[in-house]
Amino acid sequence: MKNSQARTRSALIVLGLMPPLIRNTLFDDSDFIEECGVSAEVVLILGDSIVSFHRSELFNAIRAIFRGAYIKKIADTTGRKWKLRSTNEVGELPRFILSRGLQNLNLPDFFALSPDISFRLKALDKVASEFNFPYDPQQRWKNILKERAIKDDEFDAFQSDLRDTPIYVMRSIRSKIVSRRMSLPTYVPPSRRYFQRLVGAYDGSVSINNYATGVSAEFFKQLSAWHPYDGFLLSLLLSSHSALTTEIGVECLGSDDLVRAFLFLENHGDRISQLGAIEIGFRILPERPEIEHLIINLIKQIRDDDVNGDVSGFKILSALFVLVDGELSKIRLFSEEPPFYRRLASLAQAALICRQLFDSNIDIHAFYEWAVNNRGEQHYFQSLVDMRMEPRWNPDFGMAAQIKADFYGRILIASQRYRMNIKDGELYELVFGNESGSLDPLYEFPAPFISGPLEGGENSLNILPTELTETIESQLNADEIGPKSFITLVNSALIYRVHSDQAELAAKALKLGNYRMTNIESKSQLLGILNGLATVVASTRSKTLANALRIIVRRYRRDAQYPLSIDEAIKFCLVAGACHDSLKEWREFVGDWLTELAFCPLADKEGEVFHSRLMCICHAVPELWVSCGRADAALQAHNASRQYV
Repeated sequence: MKNSQARTRSALIVLGLMPPLIRNTLFDDSDFIEECGVSAEVVLILGDSIVSFHRSELFNAIRAIFRGAYIKKIADTTGRKWKLRSTNEVGELPRFILSRGLQNLNLPDFFALSPDISFRLKALDKVASEFNFPYDPQQRWKNILKERAIKDDEFDAFQSDLRDTPIYVMRSIRSKIVSRRMSLPTYVPPSRRYFQRLVGAYDGSVSINNYATGVSAEFFKQLSAWHPYDGFLLSLLLSSHSALTTEIGVECLGSDDLVRAFLFLENHGDRISQLGAIEIGFRILPERPEIEHLIINLIKQIRDDDVNGDVSGFKILSALFVLVDGELSKIRLFSEEPPFYRRLASLAQAALICRQLFDSNIDIHAFYEWAVNNRGEQHYFQSLVDMRMEPRWNPDFGMAAQIKADFYGRILIASQRYRMNIKDGELYELVFGNESGSLDPLYEFPAPFISGPLEGGENSLNILPTELTETIESQLNADEIGPKSFITLVNSALIYRVHSDQAELAAKALKLGNYRMTNIESKSQLLGILNGLATVVASTRSKTLANALRIIVRRYRRDAQYPLSIDEAIKFCLVAGACHDSLKEWREFVGDWLTELAFCPLADKEGEVFHSRLMCICHAVPELWVSCGRADAALQAHNASRQYV
């Protein structure tokens, strides 16, 4: 007895010293509470309201209703009296309502508190089917509900498990949008379990192609077995790569459901799902000719989307990708997985949110601004440091115009792959024709063939043609080094497999030109060449060209005519850092360069900007603190000194 009391007192003392997040987690652990003999009075805040109740009192009132009471009176934490009652509609689970005067609060499902075993199990089966609750957790909770009702301290874990499903999150997001409430945790649930149920659990795959043929193929089959129609629409959220859409089957969908799905996508679909439907449509067209006109309509929607317009589907998709990916970086939910998996989750969630925006009457422009301004910085710098592992994609490729160009490329590639399925007619002219309105004249090379966000770790399969190799060598061996010396090289690096010897030749040319360029006509021209050279560094992993780029950036950072901003210098540093795939070597290279920049003169508010960027970068890769401590100290000192000027 004395030992038990001492253990309880010790636990309470230790809990009082802990941060709130850790303390609350331990209070939710029923085994810990029981072992230490600790009791806690939990207060529930209902929804977005400021009304709160003691959990034990509310749950006891709900149990009384289940046992037959018609109305129970209950006081909130401020002493105000409320009436609790339930409503029962045919075929639906009981809904509990708290009312006080004209104020009504709708409560979530509490079937797990019912004393009736049969009712608990039937209700769980109904909810599991409705929300596609996975088999393993369903069985775990079913075993508990067979024995007894859920305990008070188990209820939150039970509800959280049920809510970590795409169907539930989809409805929650829709509710927030309709009520004009911006809640980041609702749009981007801070739950690994949720995202695994959205895109499948990461299995160690080294590329999206491996992941597609492994986890995704089985994942799509499970969705189809659950509900063919709804499962097909959920599968299409993962259409961010053609390898994924190849694995989505329609064998379980009848003609009516398939047409209904395509009509839904035409009227309410996100751009990613529409693209997936187009690729699948090309594949199944001989067996399902009834969807041809629907494929045409989807292609026209993509073609006619004005990426500069306020209601552009590509513009809002780009903004939501930035929001979700930046938030996943901020909470470090997938810090151990490769970038392609986090981006797959980000794009799928962005697509899911997009669907909820249709017919919501929300101000799309205001929503776009909110999304970009919330997590734009974190997304951008996370994507730049990701280039160490996946060097062929950088965040500039996430802009709406480039996403649309990428979609063009995928449609054209898919139409060529299934060319035999596309007969003469409107669809044929749309994808293969040269007339006004067809896709072919609408894109500019090389934009449709640049690596997509899930392809950054894959080497280009396109061999550099001999004529381009000769042109590159001729330009780099010219007597005068200027923008034209590198134009073919930097353009080729976006599409073809450029070898390290071409990168070494570029480094040699920069050195012969004393790390300056002649005939620079504008700042934008200079940035274009430097961005291109950084891309060559990343794609070839050329350390020699990376060092040469660092010198030329150092020179133009202090240039009187075209000085580089601190943001531009940081970007070149991180992109060039991709020459090292080893974390240790990358950390030393990037840390040394950032430290050099921190000790150089900083104009106006560059010190504050730099420090903000440094915090984002080190948050994304904490190992970088080892080599960035001096940079952090220098920037803090610089910014502090400006406060007294």
